[in-house]
Amino acid sequence: MRNAKYCLTLLMLACVIQTFGSDQPVVHPEDFLNESSALTTHLRIYSDPTGEITINDILKSQPLFEPFNESLSRDQVYWGKLRLVNNQEVTKLYLLYVGKNDFIDCYFVEKDSIVQHEQSGYMYPQKLKSVPKGSYYIPILLNANATQDLYIRIEEKIHNDPEFDLRLTSGTNWVYEILDKHIVDFIFQGLFWIVMIYNLFLFATTKTKAYLYYAFYLGCIAINYLFLTDILREYILSESPWFTIYFIPTTILAVGAYWVFVNDFISAKKHFVLYYKWIRIVSFIDIGIFFLSVIIIHFTKEIYVVTHGLRVVALLNALLIFGLIYRIYDSKYEMVKYYMYGTGAMVVMGVIDTILWDPSTSQANLMKYGLLAEIAVFSIGLAQRKKIREKERRKALNKQIDQLRVNESLAQWQKEELEKIIDHRTKKIKKKNKKLKRAIKKAETAARVKSDFLSVMSHEIRTPMNAVIGTIHLLLDESPKKTQLEHLKTLKFSSENLLILINDILDYSKVESGNVQLEHIDFHLRELTKGLGNTYEKKAAENGVKFNILIDHNIPSMLKGDPARLTQILNNLISNALKFTPGGEIKLLIHLLAKSNGRVKLEFAVEDTGIGISKDKLKLIFESFTQAHADTTRKYGGTGLGLAITKKLIKLFDSQIFVKSKVNRGSKFYFSLYMEEAAHANAAIELDDVIMKEEVKGKKVLVVDDNEINLMMAKKFLDKWGLVCEVVTSGQDALVKVFDTDYDLILMDLQMPEMDGYEVTATIRGLDNIDLKNIPIVAVSADTYDNVKIKIAEVGMNDFLSKPFNPMELLTVVHTYTRGTHSTSTIL
Repeated sequence: MRNAKYCLTLLMLACVIQTFGSDQPVVHPEDFLNESSALTTHLRIYSDPTGEITINDILKSQPLFEPFNESLSRDQVYWGKLRLVNNQEVTKLYLLYVGKNDFIDCYFVEKDSIVQHEQSGYMYPQKLKSVPKGSYYIPILLNANATQDLYIRIEEKIHNDPEFDLRLTSGTNWVYEILDKHIVDFIFQGLFWIVMIYNLFLFATTKTKAYLYYAFYLGCIAINYLFLTDILREYILSESPWFTIYFIPTTILAVGAYWVFVNDFISAKKHFVLYYKWIRIVSFIDIGIFFLSVIIIHFTKEIYVVTHGLRVVALLNALLIFGLIYRIYDSKYEMVKYYMYGTGAMVVMGVIDTILWDPSTSQANLMKYGLLAEIAVFSIGLAQRKKIREKERRKALNKQIDQLRVNESLAQWQKEELEKIIDHRTKKIKKKNKKLKRAIKKAETAARVKSDFLSVMSHEIRTPMNAVIGTIHLLLDESPKKTQLEHLKTLKFSSENLLILINDILDYSKVESGNVQLEHIDFHLRELTKGLGNTYEKKAAENGVKFNILIDHNIPSMLKGDPARLTQILNNLISNALKFTPGGEIKLLIHLLAKSNGRVKLEFAVEDTGIGISKDKLKLIFESFTQAHADTTRKYGGTGLGLAITKKLIKLFDSQIFVKSKVNRGSKFYFSLYMEEAAHANAAIELDDVIMKEEVKGKKVLVVDDNEINLMMAKKFLDKWGLVCEVVTSGQDALVKVFDTDYDLILMDLQMPEMDGYEVTATIRGLDNIDLKNIPIVAVSADTYDNVKIKIAEVGMNDFLSKPFNPMELLTVVHTYTRGTHSTSTIL
């Protein structure tokens, strides 16, 4: 019985609460179309601290909705309830302004069922809203004689505290209100952009930076007003409204752009140097604060912290503007007054708007009119500034014209004086030129005499050497005894190196001038060192010295390079070591330092246990005609050219020589060279030798030379190889032979009495008979190739063979030009 009474009491209490909670005032929309405050008295609200309650939860549980309290907390979600009644016989359309909230959801309920769901608010994208323009409106369509319950949910995420600022308006009034607002906003925007584009055009045509800075300033203001007037959110970022919060700091960006423009507008660098620097600093600080604010908003989403900071910064900038105006107002510079008038109204309006500024409510309406005044004054000021600049330029131009006239008179006087000086100096120069021409002529004559002398000496020395080397090759080919073979090889090696030394002495001037050209041919490194060993072992033994050659076994046998120059370098170093080593040991060491991509880097070192060199003489020994000690030449012999030539030759290889030495302990000369690997062609050489001899048999060759020994040596080799060889001693006899016999090749000496090789060749090449004029002609001369290469090419010779020649070189040339017709010269 007691339990039944308790349940009955609870039921009665619930009915009382339900009755009280359902005491929902009725709203007749027509009574509130022109009233904005009384509508909230009909609103009942319910707070949701969790933010998780849905409309279905509300309809199911029917919680207690209390009368509206204007104090709402940002941390909670609120539900509002309105009951609208249409007593008219027609369907009516109204628009309900809810308030500036991030998220607004309105549910239309009839008989506890949801019949419609509308969304609005700052953060909802436009595609979810039934009213795309005017972000806080909900459309309400009431049927005739109908009652409608509205459940309105509001929520804030980033903006101010939630609010219920309910206002009803008819559809027609709403259209006029929105149109009025947007038309004004678009007019202002259009004005900003037109003036900005016009200033950019002026900058493009005049290159005046003030127009560019002013366009930048106007652009920043235009972007800021896109944000403040909701054009940015409702037209540009309508589907991504959350991005608009990043435009909150554009206000301070516009201030920074303002300082950049003002600095140039008033010509602060020229007229107000003291303020120029701090204006620049302030502009950089403002622009830096803009970027910092964007970063803070991005990471914290706390716009009010940024807003309060920007308000302080803007007010400080306003104080700086007033301070600048106070300091420069009495300046005589005409642009100051335009700056003061243009900035004055804008700053006053801006300060008022800044103090009242709320990022979600304020649209800086007062600032618009201040900016209009500023734009007008600044535009007039820029036009006047242009006139002032033009006036200054004209003044400067007139000054320059006057100065030019003075300069012209001065220049005329200077011209007359200069002509006198030039006449005097010209006479002196002519005299000096005559002397210089005589000196040049003497120098050319001396150079020609020197060249002729070297050419004659080269010819006279090489000619007997040709006989010596040729005889050695003939003896080697006649199967000498084993004991004789080593002597002949030594003699061959020594004679060839003697020829190299003779060439170096004759061409010393060429080495000095750096005109020596390196060869790039295949050679056998171990054969080269074997020849060195054969030459110096006996001589070293006679002096009581051991001579050893040590070669790294990893070094390829066949290399590409200049074996003659390498031999000469090693000859000089070994001879030098042998000369200054009375006893002990001399070693030639060749190491492999690196190997990659077919290239090797070798280190050559010559070590001895001789008398050594003192430290103060190490650099001196590489100078021409210089010895380490004054009595060295008398005691040990030598010209002092060896090491000097060696150093220059090594330099041709893009390397350098080093020396380490201790007195009475010995010396070490060493250097490194890069060389290319060559194919191992030993067997191929022998095979080529046999094939070439077989293929040249029976070929007719004419040898033209005025030296009987040269003719004899050439004929012996050619006869030995099975060729038909005829010899003549003069150019005239050669021409007779050419007409009488069909030759496959002519070996032509260049220096002959009466008619030299050049004339003979030119005569043959000038014949009408095609067969005769195309006979291959190879120059054979004791002169160097560098001295004759141009001339032999001009007369039409096919190739060049230097005397004394190696038999294999002669065989190769003969084989090359007797296999077929060779009408084209190989001389380039």
